[in-house]
Formats: sequence, structure tokens, C-alpha cells
Amino acid sequence: MSTRIYTIHRALVLPLALNALLLLTVLVLTAVRPSTAAERALLAAALVPMAVIAVEASMRRVAVGDEGLVLRKFFKQRTFRWADITHVGALAVRRKVYLVLTTTKGFHVLSNAYGRFGDLVRDVLARMEAQRIEEGAREILEAAGGNRANLFAAWLAAALLLVVAAMKIAS
Repeated sequence: MSTRIYTIHRALVLPLALNALLLLTVLVLTAVRPSTAAERALLAAALVPMAVIAVEASMRRVAVGDEGLVLRKFFKQRTFRWADITHVGALAVRRKVYLVLTTTKGFHVLSNAYGRFGDLVRDVLARMEAQRIEEGAREILEAAGGNRANLFAAWLAAALLLVVAAMKIAS
């Protein structure tokens, strides 16, 4: 079987990147238009974490293969053999669902922000021994749907930043 790659859903990465770009646009507009130092500082303080979140979300990868699992996060990579994973659990908080992997090196959490989360869950569970899978975890994970709240919030923020940019241009 080949290695399957899972990434954060592109429908979420796009508005995050757009928010960073719009924050940068508004920051540039405050530099060329009359504004206060506090306004520029606040925009810069918001831009830095937004840009980091956008870059981090676009770089996240989970590779599932015959040998094990590779988690790639912001300039970090963790590789686990299937034998290293001692327990697989699930956690559901409202519409957010998490796959919790306990390993010999700690624990790692994957959320349903990943595209094809159901396939990711099936790939992981298919390679795990039944006694390592928490009772009830399979039902929670199989019932997991997409989480649209984060997507809605990201697009709402983009719309508001677009309004702010338009107001800055008009003033």
C-alpha cells in the first residue's frame, strides 16, 4: 500500500492566508494614510500571529504508510512506527472532533480540520490492533463531520478586514 498524505482542508487555509494578506494591506494603508501609532502597533501585533497561523496551517501534513505515521508541523517532523502508538482515543467537543494518538514519545492530536478526516481516521484505525483503540473511539471518529464554525469565522474575519481596507482607502 502506498503512503497517503493528509493536509489541513484548503477551504480553511485560503481564508487564513487571505486574512494575513488583508491585515498586511491595512497595515500598509495606515503607513501611507494618517493614523495613530497605536493603530499601526495593533495591526502589526495582529498580523504576526495571523501570518504564522496561515503558514503553519498550509504546511501541516500527516503521511500514513505501511511503516507508520509521519506528522509534519511548523518546521517539525515526527515519525512513528505503528508499534510506537500505544493508544488511540477520540474526543468530541461540539462539532470539533480530535483523534488522540498516545505514543512512547508523548501524545499527538489530529483534528477534523484535516481534509478527508474520515479517510485519515480509517487509515489509522485499520493499522492498529483492536486492544489499542479506546472503546467508543471508533464510533465518535466515524460520526465526525466537517467543522464549519472555523471556516465561517475565518471568512467573516476576511469580510470585516475587507471592509476596514475599503474604509481606509476611502478616507
